[in-house]
Amino acid sequence: MSLIVSSQGIILKIFPYSNTSIICNVFTQDRGKLTFIAKGIRKPKNPSLSILQPFNLLEFNYYYKKNRSMHLIKEADILFSFSHLRKDFSTILIGSTILNIINRLFEEEYPQEIIFRLTYKVLNQLSGDKEQSKILFIFFLFHLSKQLGFMPNIDRCNSCNSIFKHDAIFSLRSNSLLCSNCSINNSLDTDFVLTYESLKNCLLINTTHINSIEDIKMSFHNCQELYNFLISFMNSNINNMHKIKGIKEITKIYHEE
Repeated sequence: MSLIVSSQGIILKIFPYSNTSIICNVFTQDRGKLTFIAKGIRKPKNPSLSILQPFNLLEFNYYYKKNRSMHLIKEADILFSFSHLRKDFSTILIGSTILNIINRLFEEEYPQEIIFRLTYKVLNQLSGDKEQSKILFIFFLFHLSKQLGFMPNIDRCNSCNSIFKHDAIFSLRSNSLLCSNCSINNSLDTDFVLTYESLKNCLLINTTHINSIEDIKMSFHNCQELYNFLISFMNSNINNMHKIKGIKEITKIYHEE
């Protein structure tokens, strides 16, 4: 027997189904990612189609049945539309990639309210300020990885446990940050330096509330280093991260002055 359930959720992706319906992936606040079907929504002059679009935060009712792979949407209303993201190329690229990350990494019914709030707040704060948007995306990657249980020690060497007082080396062999002394015997050609200034920015991102993210300022090179570090670390630890659509395009933004 199906239950009528109320929830809030962000539309991640939609695609057509049959002649008049659509299937949509939604990141819900209480049950994580779910897949829904909206029957008849593509019929001519149906106003509901504009509601079920990516970047919309909805309040909706649906028929829920445990162990079902797809649920039926009963009705939906827009609580908030992240329409401001469509005004700038960098924000729509970063915003779309965030939705792709959530859609790709999470299994069905994996509740994660903290990541839901993180996603909502980052999307809400993205703006036409390119440098600030780059910092916000780093903030998102860092805290997403942290909530998933993958984050290296960012204040101490993973090998000797000494506190970083100078630059660190991100070792792909150990998938961790090492001091210069410990990296000598663990180095690969693909290892790269994370400057002390970037380490301090990383610690700042770890302790800063998202509402105060505008207080964090980074140089172009610090921003680039942290992005490269987080992407490399997440690719090594999180399944399917390297398959996320949009990452290659975003990487270009971090490498263009």
